[in-house]
Amino acid sequence: MFRFLPEQASAVAPEVDWLHNWITDLSVFFTVAICGAMLWFALRYRKRGEQHHETPRIEGNNLAEIIWTVVPTIISIFVAYYGVVIYFDMYRIPPGQEAEVVTINATGKKWDWSFQYANGKTTAGEFYVPVNRPVKVVLTAVDVLHSFFVPAMRVKRDAVPGQYSSVVFTPVKTGVYNTFCTEYCGTNHSAMLAKLHVVSQAEYDRWLNDRTADLAKLTMTPERLGRTLYGEGELGCKQCHSLNGAAGIGPTFLKLWQSERHFADGTTAVADENYIQESIRYPGKKVVQGFANGIMPGNFVDLPQDQISALIAFIQAQDGTAPVEEETEEEEDQAVDLESMTPAERGEYLYANAKPAACVSCHSIDGSKVVGPSFKGLYGRHGELEDGSSYEADESYIKHSILEPQSQIVKGMPPVMPSYKDALSEADIEGIIAYMKTLQ
Repeated sequence: MFRFLPEQASAVAPEVDWLHNWITDLSVFFTVAICGAMLWFALRYRKRGEQHHETPRIEGNNLAEIIWTVVPTIISIFVAYYGVVIYFDMYRIPPGQEAEVVTINATGKKWDWSFQYANGKTTAGEFYVPVNRPVKVVLTAVDVLHSFFVPAMRVKRDAVPGQYSSVVFTPVKTGVYNTFCTEYCGTNHSAMLAKLHVVSQAEYDRWLNDRTADLAKLTMTPERLGRTLYGEGELGCKQCHSLNGAAGIGPTFLKLWQSERHFADGTTAVADENYIQESIRYPGKKVVQGFANGIMPGNFVDLPQDQISALIAFIQAQDGTAPVEEETEEEEDQAVDLESMTPAERGEYLYANAKPAACVSCHSIDGSKVVGPSFKGLYGRHGELEDGSSYEADESYIKHSILEPQSQIVKGMPPVMPSYKDALSEADIEGIIAYMKTLQ
């Protein structure tokens, strides 16, 4: 009954599923039995013919009371015992296999997982383990609370800043499995994913000892390494900082170098090496006018100095002389696909992919408050703007908010949304509104 769990890919998964299914079946049985008895009594002793019918007087039954006390107690002890046994199986190495364990350090930060192996190899967004060997993932976080969850392995544990915790599992089949963060951690929480690759021992050994990517980084020029870091999910610069001058969640990198920066506190500074380094490590110290404080995560304080230097070199290179990249065939195909979508499908696609910054960066679809208002229940909503006036989120209001976002800031929200006047067509805006209507 109700067997909807993911595939069993670890040695502990059958034990977890057995106990889970047993508790579920038992809960369904007692729910049906108790509620069924309630309904039967309500029907059996209902008022009929406008006459009250007295029920039998029951003085008590010691045997019944013993049964409904002892039986649930035994069941609770049974569930607690096996729950503890299986729990410890998830967090300790199987006896006698200590020498075979593969230990991986996993670090959670907004909004990605990074992994480090004993030989120094590091990855971001994916990790590899050999099949039929115990794996210990040592967890920590650098900014806020995250939670490491691999459904197919049936392991889950919080990654806490400043602390270490761990999970242990033994994969029993090869394949690619999803890893999630299951502790809400901000704007891109839903995108904090990683891929677990379970491979044969021989393939794992080849992958672990392949240092081609690391060697390639060592031979890169600082500017090239900075470009790689800018585009990698590990840092996520491109989510907020454009290279073409378009306003985004954060300032554009185009012609940023040596420009005069005007800050919210009225001070100014020139964007030199010291300013850029400080902005990366401590983004809240000097906030550029027009941008909200607290948007850029503060988890880059320990970013290696060589990566800081590479990003500085990359920003220096964004002087406007680089040729504009031509649209790829893939992007052309996507544009054609947009034309064939329904308005709501088009809006859903643009929610995740619109430029200069995708809506998903600031607007949730589950009702949670992030940088901007949630899209869930937005259409038709009434509220108050910062200037004290009220609004109704109809089609006209939403369209105006997309094209002229700074003219009507919702109360309590930072004025960070860029204008999409030259980025979205009329059909695109209609699609986004149609998508919003589905999120009620």
